Amino acid sequence: MNRQHKQPQMTVRNPAYRQAFQRLDESLEENTRLDNIEFIRRMRAEYFADVDELEKSGRINLPKP
Repeated sequence: MNRQHKQPQMTVRNPAYRQAFQRLDESLEENTRLDNIEFIRRMRAEYFADVDELEKSGRINLPKP
């Protein structure tokens, strides 16, 4: 049995969706930037506390960017 399958129809979306999602992404980026920075700072303090101690004691010297 050979059946011909229908080609899927292309979905045409209203261009307003693209603009709305772009504005939403921009708004989220503006409003969550500081929260992300704080989150990263806390993670770094937790996961690299031993490296910070070694650097303060002078045992290692990390290059500055």
